[in-house]
Amino acid sequence: MKNELQFRRLNKLRNNVMADWIRHLDSGSWTGMTLTVVSIILLWVAVSFASTCRIERIEWVGEHSEFEELSMSAVVGMPCDSWHGTKQKLLRYYEDHGFLGAKLDVNVDSAGVMRCRFERGSAWVWAGPENLDSGATDVEVFRQLTGLDVGGAVSLTDLERSENRLSRLGYYEQTAGVRLFRDPVRHRVIPAYSMRAIPISMAEGYLTYSSDENVWEGKVNLALFNILGTGRDLQLEGYSQKDSRRIEGAYRERFIFGTAWDVVVRGFFEDDSLSRNSQLEIGVSRNIGFSFDIAAFVGIGNDEKSSSFELSYVSFDRRMLPRRGTSLDVALAWMMDRPDSLDSYLRLESSFTHYIPLYNNFIVRYSAAAGALLPSGGAFAREDLFALGGINSFKGMMYGFTRTRAYGFSQAALLWQDGYDLSIELFYQPGLYRRMNPFHGWAREHDYGIGFTQYRKSWSFSIYYALRNGCDYLDGVLGFGVKTLF
Repeated sequence: MKNELQFRRLNKLRNNVMADWIRHLDSGSWTGMTLTVVSIILLWVAVSFASTCRIERIEWVGEHSEFEELSMSAVVGMPCDSWHGTKQKLLRYYEDHGFLGAKLDVNVDSAGVMRCRFERGSAWVWAGPENLDSGATDVEVFRQLTGLDVGGAVSLTDLERSENRLSRLGYYEQTAGVRLFRDPVRHRVIPAYSMRAIPISMAEGYLTYSSDENVWEGKVNLALFNILGTGRDLQLEGYSQKDSRRIEGAYRERFIFGTAWDVVVRGFFEDDSLSRNSQLEIGVSRNIGFSFDIAAFVGIGNDEKSSSFELSYVSFDRRMLPRRGTSLDVALAWMMDRPDSLDSYLRLESSFTHYIPLYNNFIVRYSAAAGALLPSGGAFAREDLFALGGINSFKGMMYGFTRTRAYGFSQAALLWQDGYDLSIELFYQPGLYRRMNPFHGWAREHDYGIGFTQYRKSWSFSIYYALRNGCDYLDGVLGFGVKTLF
């Protein structure tokens, strides 16, 4: 009532000033008219300020808790129409804790009194997820892949994260949004996805040539994903050049004994003109939440044993040609019992990638990686050192071009993507690595170049050209790749 009375008085005064201004206009008194105009402007500001409704207090009707009072108290003193966002936050909280039917009725009167009536409703839990668009994956495996806790409280936020996780796996193409079906008798909600199985297994070949060293290198990658709809994955990769070769592989068995844990077996064999090295590891991994994975391994190699812990985070919007999102990988390995080197040492590696949509089809990608062997002054065997070069580290080098006990690099790239069909990128990569004896100190690297990838249904073709600092423009590394999905 106080606001209404003040508004009426100011409105009456404004009308009197308007009438006075009209009289001055008729009499031709410009000085008086100017003063009157200024008065009108000031009065308009005063009337607008006085007429703005503010929430003075909140009154609750019916049953409620202190939590609802504290959640809505933030709007006191705010404009009368500012409660909508706070209401949605409160309802979303309950929707993420199983109460899908939660309601909040709000009414604000002219005196700034906001009256609220809250109804929480019944709690709902998740039933087993279903896939309406594909039977290519075992039912129980699909339910585990969603990441939803069957029997746990319904959460719409978790449902969104689950959709994103399934899209990142690369096993499926989403054809429609998830639908929710209610079982009112048992208060269960059945999430029904529309995820169509797509060809994701691949065979890939790369051929690179360095005119600086006059060396050809071949690389082959075979990856089988979601084998027979069981979620099992198998990856094999090998490369060969004039005086060295390497083969590595990994196998994942999903959800052992019906739990959320996977068993992973992996290993490699490497042979070059100076040394041979091999290692076999077995471990377990599992997904935490919807974006984190942890893994622990034990292994045995050339006169050495190892134990390692790994953490990864992925939030890409899609598996193929992501446009936004982040990935982070951290690995710590404790290597033991090397009679020809240190008794034990710590191996640390990490990598980071972040995509940012820039404008239309333009995307910025930033990435970085680092690795170190500790203690830093140890006499490490050559096979213990990091092998730098190739697509995954310094692109201006051939794979295994140099060995080092510590390195770090970053990369900035500008990409242009045409949907899933075409990708062109310009990249620049500064980095450094610790030089081996008889040299000392750090060596700096600056790699840069251009990459091109063309997709045609289940086939893709790629080419890149990378240069190192100090090299002639014709002495770079040229790479050709072809990949098929099945």
